[in-house]
Amino acid sequence: MRMNRGLRLKKETSLNSLRRGFLILETFGIGEDSLSNAEISARTELPKSTVSRLTSVLCNLGYLLPASAAGGFRIGPRALRLGYSALASLNIRQRARQPMQALASRASVSVSLGIRQGIDMLYVEQTRGAASLSTRLTVGDRLPIAVSAIGQAYLSICNDDEIAEIAAQLSATEPQLAADLAKTAAEARKQVATQGYCLSMNSWVSGVHAVAAPVLDLDTKTRMAINCGGVAALLPETRMREEIGPALETLASQISALPPRELIARFGQ
Repeated sequence: MRMNRGLRLKKETSLNSLRRGFLILETFGIGEDSLSNAEISARTELPKSTVSRLTSVLCNLGYLLPASAAGGFRIGPRALRLGYSALASLNIRQRARQPMQALASRASVSVSLGIRQGIDMLYVEQTRGAASLSTRLTVGDRLPIAVSAIGQAYLSICNDDEIAEIAAQLSATEPQLAADLAKTAAEARKQVATQGYCLSMNSWVSGVHAVAAPVLDLDTKTRMAINCGGVAALLPETRMREEIGPALETLASQISALPPRELIARFGQ
């Protein structure tokens, strides 16, 4: 019995270390040259001693690289290979690229496909229309799940357990958003069920309007979301509701296993 208990504790310790290692890797965002142990500790809420031990291990394995004499780190080649492999496995990206580009070019907007990563939505594919109308975000960038159109579209097909999980993660940094998350998801479900998409008017970034719809990957059954947005001055609410929103619902229906409104009926309960 003592031996079995010892093995169980050792296994739990190993799993916790693995989870924390991935949590550290997820703190590195696009455009950041490096992060120090102190910065990683602040973002992950892990003890500095734990962060120091794990960044050393991750460096030895090639998932992180030393970035400066001051003790910073940057993403290493092994982590990049994991990311590229994950992107390559999403066949929906190839299937979606042409119709996404067609909408982006026709409407002079940016069209992006995203998956959930913790409390964010991670862009995995993007096409752009006229540069003057498109936002500056690109593949690899993350948007907050609670306040962005693409995040709310994803929330629309989450069950109560997943909403609670996301809220628990969000509560450390955004307690009010966490408390309101179930209400946010319910409103998103209502929007998608009635009009086929979620509409966001300046809710995340001032001066940017966006619509988004939930998507289900045909091959992997991965739940995702797709958005379409641009400069608010050129995308008034009337145009978003009469042109861009319906066009995005059509696009989502083309690339998804089920149209947005049917996804709500299946998952958004």
